[in-house]
Amino acid sequence: MARRRRLVTIASAGAVALATIVAGGSTAAAKGGEIGGSGDQYFLNDTWSGKANIEFSYGAATDQVYVGDWDGNGTDTLAVRRGATFYIRNSNSGGGAHQVVTYGRPGDVVLVGDWDGDGKDTFAVRRGAAYHVKNSLSSGPADRLAVYGRASDAVLVGDWNGDGKDTFAVRRGAAYHVKNSISAGAADHVAVYGRAGDDVYVGDFDGDGDDSFTVRRGATYHVANAIRAGKADRTLTYGRTTDTTLVGDWNGDGTDTLGVRRGAPKPAPVPTPRPPTVPGPPSDLDCDDFPTQAAAQAEFNRWYPIYGDVHKLDSDGDMIACEFLP
Repeated sequence: MARRRRLVTIASAGAVALATIVAGGSTAAAKGGEIGGSGDQYFLNDTWSGKANIEFSYGAATDQVYVGDWDGNGTDTLAVRRGATFYIRNSNSGGGAHQVVTYGRPGDVVLVGDWDGDGKDTFAVRRGAAYHVKNSLSSGPADRLAVYGRASDAVLVGDWNGDGKDTFAVRRGAAYHVKNSISAGAADHVAVYGRAGDDVYVGDFDGDGDDSFTVRRGATYHVANAIRAGKADRTLTYGRTTDTTLVGDWNGDGTDTLGVRRGAPKPAPVPTPRPPTVPGPPSDLDCDDFPTQAAAQAEFNRWYPIYGDVHKLDSDGDMIACEFLP
């Protein structure tokens, strides 16, 4: 993740579940650079308030979505992935992609980070415990291959020590094994935060240059500004329990804040037309109840389309009622 930008980035080697494990505050065994969920509506918040100030639509509801500072301007924006092709947009707005790049294989787990500290985010693909890191938004072989942790680990990406470069941490339950270089070997720091079943997000939430963790329970976020155990430094409720969460620096101020992804609102149901009210059958009448043939004919004409000759006024079936009346 580029300097001044942090994204929720947890990835498991089991890529098949990545699109569904973020939304709704569900227990997260793993997450990748893909934010998960579905929908093409995005509601971003530049502050720690409860209301979005940036709203837009991008891509398709079924797209895999990533957050990054793709052009190095300090602001995070979206990229959507279809197969192994990424459609990158450099502003938080609707419209076409500003850059299209293909990297990796369609089934790869993809991570996002600023691996070389140049201020721009690029991709890495994970295959088991091996990470194929690319330092430019381009096709071709990886610039670096590193192995860290276990194939079954959940993996996070962040700048843990504020040196401007993103590296990996592995999560095992509520314990985080943080590595400050893209290399094999033991963790540089191990910390416990939250609960084993929490959804976890990574960001520079206080703008001090290094990343830390936030856990989500329902629609409430428990933000820690340092990698440590203990109570949250900030607690905030944002969005709905069914939302998918994004984290990024949406305005380039150096502090990461929240956003949510949702599907388009469902159209209001079209009311079913009510059938016309049919009057009940009239009380029984006969020809002696009418003073004239015209009055009998009017009564016959009124009810015949609904009930037929309900009064038996047309004895010969010629559609003329009570022919003997004056």
